[in-house]
Amino acid sequence: MIRLWNRRVGALLVAILSSGVLLSFVVFSRQQAEERRLDAAVFGQLRAISIATAAGNLSVEEVNDLWNAASGEVLIQVTRLEIPVVITDTLGNPTSSAHLPEDFPRGPTGEADEQALRAFAAELDEIRPHLEVPGLRIHVGDPEFLRRLRLIPWLQAAALLVVVGSGVWLLVTSFRSERERIWSAMARESAHQMGTPLSSLVGWLEVLEARPRPMAAEVGQPDLIDEMAADVSRLQKVSRRFELIGHKPKLQPVSVRATVVQLRQYFEARLPTLARTRKIDIEVSIEADAPRVLGNATLLEWAFENLIKNAVDALASDGGRIVISHLGPNGRRSVYRVRDTGPGIPPALRNKIFDIGITTKESGWGVGLSLARRIIEDMHDGSIKLEDAPRGASFRIELPRHRPRKPGS
Repeated sequence: MIRLWNRRVGALLVAILSSGVLLSFVVFSRQQAEERRLDAAVFGQLRAISIATAAGNLSVEEVNDLWNAASGEVLIQVTRLEIPVVITDTLGNPTSSAHLPEDFPRGPTGEADEQALRAFAAELDEIRPHLEVPGLRIHVGDPEFLRRLRLIPWLQAAALLVVVGSGVWLLVTSFRSERERIWSAMARESAHQMGTPLSSLVGWLEVLEARPRPMAAEVGQPDLIDEMAADVSRLQKVSRRFELIGHKPKLQPVSVRATVVQLRQYFEARLPTLARTRKIDIEVSIEADAPRVLGNATLLEWAFENLIKNAVDALASDGGRIVISHLGPNGRRSVYRVRDTGPGIPPALRNKIFDIGITTKESGWGVGLSLARRIIEDMHDGSIKLEDAPRGASFRIELPRHRPRKPGS
């Protein structure tokens, strides 16, 4: 559920960022078109006056009037563009200035600082050479909007990079989600296919149980019917697990301690066949009054079973210890840990140990930890993480605590 919510939020963010990039490009293009239109009007007017005066059909007074009018239009545009200008004498002493930056240093009377004006004039000369007029030098910079304009492409490129990165992330998560949906569908179909033969086996067992049983001493072995019934019950439990993994189950109060204690008994009875040594100790360090969690007992048992089974496999050759402990509350969750003293997880696999197909065993399928994560995170809104440990593998599991309603609420 959390990962599905994250994907939806990610898709929404990608849509917002994409819209923002497109809108900023449209606004930027319209602003540039308007700036160019105004520039074209001024330059067109200057060009028309130049052609008219060159024709020689105007008097001197008419030519002066035209150029004065053009100068007024140029001054309006210069004022609109807020082009910084510093005028100095031939020795570099400032005589006047216009359109200085808002944060320009100023003296007690509010006038621009003379030393700062000299430095600013030198900066403007680096943009373009100053103009020489009789007895004066005119230092001209770029309009204020050009400084902002230079940032726009970089901002758009950064936003586009975020959009592309988010899109790649969505594709990867969508591919993983699709793969998990297929896997869930196969799990449910497997449970469905197992249902028919299991029902048949249950029926045959009922027929066998109705007949007289031979004494175990006569046969020389344990009661086969009881053993078959135990195996059929186990298969029914596995089928129920696969059926539940395909959809979000109803959550009820569950005792993790009772679940883990039952698993310890199950594994301890089978350690002689699961391990090549009998020196594997399974310790449950969970208080008897530990708070219950909201979960599905069948699925939580499956998740912890996978973690313990992996630990048993890791300790199969040299033996060791497995500890399942309760670390206490973390907000509205209860924190548990499954830790072993085995060889641990190789560094190259630590970041992808929960991916399907990733395993440290030669004959492993790489689905146990992925299944545990799906059960804990997707179906219980919890979390499971691989912790750093000086030895062995350590998994931290957080599950939502059951919060009993107060009387009268």
